[in-house]
Amino acid sequence: MGLYWSLTLYRLLPEFRRLEAELQEHLKEEFLEVLARPREGFLKAYSTVGLCGRGELLLWRGSPAPEGLLLLARELNRTRMLGYLLPVRVYLDQGEGVPGEGGLLLLEGEATPPPGVRVHRGRRLFLLEGPLEALFPLALEGEGVLGLGLGLREVLDEL
Repeated sequence: MGLYWSLTLYRLLPEFRRLEAELQEHLKEEFLEVLARPREGFLKAYSTVGLCGRGELLLWRGSPAPEGLLLLARELNRTRMLGYLLPVRVYLDQGEGVPGEGGLLLLEGEATPPPGVRVHRGRRLFLLEGPLEALFPLALEGEGVLGLGLGLREVLDEL
């Protein structure tokens, strides 16, 4: 299998919303600076606001070596924003493919993908990528995480 994957679902703590808007923006910028640094592999952010009751942010990281996953986690741990983001669930796997555009449905079991949906198979995870309209019915059937792929800044603005 190709890349090592880490998908982390974060929940925003209510204390963040009580901060002054200027401080919120500063914390987001610091976090964004770390996320935007060039690195091997890929990093894709998904907003799960309104789509997943367990969290608001899903980060999908792919790296050619497991150490790449550790490096990003270490860098994020040094940001003050991570003090307001609680990692609810971390999914680790190894698979092929890189994310594209649109929505993402993360499942721990397989499902029959509808037409027009791209499939990423890992050893344990089954990722479906495509329009939310196609993924939503499958999300209702399982315990998956549904998110909308946006730019890093856009995802942070959703928080």
